[in-house]
Amino acid sequence: MKPIFVAFVLAFYAAAALGQSPAEKQLVDLVNHEREKAGRGKLEWNDRLAQAARKHSELLAEHQDLSHQFSGEPAIPERVGATGLRFNAVAENVAEAPGVETAHDGLMHSPGHRENILNPEYNAVGISIVQRGGELFVTQDFAHTLAAYTEKQFQDAISKDFNQARRAKKLEPVKVVADPHLRRAACSQDMDTGKMIQSLPGAASLFVFSLSEPGTLPGDLRKPAADETLDRMNIGVCSQTGGKDGFSRLWVIIAFYRPSN
Repeated sequence: MKPIFVAFVLAFYAAAALGQSPAEKQLVDLVNHEREKAGRGKLEWNDRLAQAARKHSELLAEHQDLSHQFSGEPAIPERVGATGLRFNAVAENVAEAPGVETAHDGLMHSPGHRENILNPEYNAVGISIVQRGGELFVTQDFAHTLAAYTEKQFQDAISKDFNQARRAKKLEPVKVVADPHLRRAACSQDMDTGKMIQSLPGAASLFVFSLSEPGTLPGDLRKPAADETLDRMNIGVCSQTGGKDGFSRLWVIIAFYRPSN
């Protein structure tokens, strides 16, 4: 039996190097079939989620045990964030079973695991299956992935939304200035606004916030959007991906100015 086992493992890793193994593809299809029956959107395969899942499945097989975090291993948000994926929600299922269908059936009959599989918030999945000792060790990593934005694109989107809000109030748009000083402060996450505004001569107000995606102005910006005395906004945007919580955010600092004379 040993040569057969070794041959299977070697075949599995050869397939994994190219993408999904047949067993992983089968499990993805089973998951998406369940979502289709429940009226949920199809999950797209994500290589970065699969990368995180593969590392965890190897630990499941090594320990011959099920856990979402072994000693010395980061928690799932940090593991997924380390791949560079942009996301704002993540979850994980693990299973041990002699076959793919048995693993899937067990997960679907477990309320928490079933909830992850059918959760409408998620749009992507990465699955890894490692065989060891006649058992399959399965990791399913789910996430709501985000579109990739450069800092410039994010800055332009926020500036556009802000000036559209001003036009809706029949006010003139403000001039927008990309401010490297504010960007550095955003990257360092120096959120002491009282201290910061003292280093910005002439600034009428200062706002600090973080967003995962552009599209909706933070409520705090409604007041300056309606302030007819403002004529300029300096903005700094810094992208943050990974870290202990793994989630992707863009930190934004905006200083508003009135005419100098």
